[in-house]
Amino acid sequence: MSFDRVRSRLTSGRPLVTDADTPACFRARGAAIDSPGAVGQLLRSRPDAVLEHYRAEVRSRVTILTALTADTTPRALAEVGMEHRSALLTGIAVELALEAAHAADRPVAVAGVLGSEMVAALQPKRMSEELSEHAQRIAAAGVELILARGQGSRLELMAAVAAAAETELPTWASVECLPGGVLAHGGRLSELCADLIEAGASALLFEVSSIDDALLLLQQCRDVGSALAPGVLLSAGPDSVRGFPSAEADPVRWAARALELDSGGARIIGGGAGSTEDYTRALMEELTALHPSIPASR
Repeated sequence: MSFDRVRSRLTSGRPLVTDADTPACFRARGAAIDSPGAVGQLLRSRPDAVLEHYRAEVRSRVTILTALTADTTPRALAEVGMEHRSALLTGIAVELALEAAHAADRPVAVAGVLGSEMVAALQPKRMSEELSEHAQRIAAAGVELILARGQGSRLELMAAVAAAAETELPTWASVECLPGGVLAHGGRLSELCADLIEAGASALLFEVSSIDDALLLLQQCRDVGSALAPGVLLSAGPDSVRGFPSAEADPVRWAARALELDSGGARIIGGGAGSTEDYTRALMEELTALHPSIPASR
């Protein structure tokens, strides 16, 4: 398995690199997937476009490729009358990602994403049930790890992490952060780390808009002695909006600053709001120059 071959990099060597802002990448190609059901329609009618997206991410030399599974839930697909195709479309999303990853000349692990940014159950009990059901679909499709999101809601984040961990796959938690390094859902970082570990997470990714906020949060992780592997999803710029490629930011300058995350202790680095494959490609060039060789895992 590809993830087994790169797992050691969660503690040393070149950081793992995950992909960019997926909706922004699609919008840059003229396709919008920022409405409920849009991903389902794309998977059903234009799987070639999805495969090309995955291939573009692989060409940018990411280590972790995320499959489009966040919005293949019955609730999201109900918006376009395809609620009964959840398992099928989730399988297609992962199968296409695996195809692109297997064609790479290096290990590329495929992750599923759990936790929609557009639709979620209103009742906490039903939310946990839906997340658990979808986590099982994602795992059955063949991913190697799951990235859990919470839409800025601590309750939903913890439910998503717990549901993902039930599959016994490695589970990473992604947390939105406000300017100044403040957690979007409030609370102390030490408490969040403890709760995430108890729920089954093994890594924590901060979604931030500035490099300074990221470095502050990485330092706080060291201060609290968290056992979670720390990571950062860095926006293209301070004013970038998720789903919209940033026209003003410079991928090369972004990557040069993102390189500071490596020395700051980040073990996972990816593109946040407004970033595209150009950003991860530039980042990989910087990281490769700093870490010129990574021994093959045997």
